[in-house]
Amino acid sequence: MSPTQKTSRPAAPANRKGGQPTTRRRLPLVAVLIAVVAVVLLGAIVITTLGDDDTAEQPASGTGVAEVQPVTVTGDPLTEFPGNGGDDPSIGATAPVVDGKGFDGTPQSIGGATGRPSLVVFVAHWCPHCRAEIPRLVEWRADGTIPEDIDLVAVSTAVESEAPNYPPSAWLDEVGWQDGLLVDDADGTAAGVYGLPSYPYFVALDAEGRVVLRATGELTQQDIQAVVGQLQAG
Repeated sequence: MSPTQKTSRPAAPANRKGGQPTTRRRLPLVAVLIAVVAVVLLGAIVITTLGDDDTAEQPASGTGVAEVQPVTVTGDPLTEFPGNGGDDPSIGATAPVVDGKGFDGTPQSIGGATGRPSLVVFVAHWCPHCRAEIPRLVEWRADGTIPEDIDLVAVSTAVESEAPNYPPSAWLDEVGWQDGLLVDDADGTAAGVYGLPSYPYFVALDAEGRVVLRATGELTQQDIQAVVGQLQAG
């Protein structure tokens, strides 16, 4: 019977010792209320926890920056680079086109017939050789060693939030990188289809998107001048 109804209840039986009514019939109701409150609180905790996990996977609010971005690939992948000094079977092959974005979502691509030669460098923020080479490339771009008629594009890949020098967006901004920038996805798809074996990794493409040269490691200014000469000759 509903407790809101005004029908009178029978008097509670007297307690044998003091003659006062017992409260035994109320105990089950109190226990039920406690159980209901516990279930509600547990549900709230579970929902809050799930919400926190989803939020943690998103870029920081208001930054507009993502350290990895989705990429799409068109064309056949290059073979893995065999190393400096070895015969490279991908010389003359058409490189796949990779379409993606920069850290801020700006569209960027590598490969394809653009009408201009390009020099693409794949870097990892935790790689000490990349951290040494990128400032040199910035300097060589500024002093004309890498002329403006050659597109220069960095590809940030192999991002690890627990590794040194994270995040890569802050690192490249700090060293003054002003040229093209493509952010690889979490699986390193762009690096994989270009045949990356180690960092830093250079791929020189002619105006039609064909591979002119590939190299790994820190390149000297003279090395870069040689690469530029090959690109301009093509």
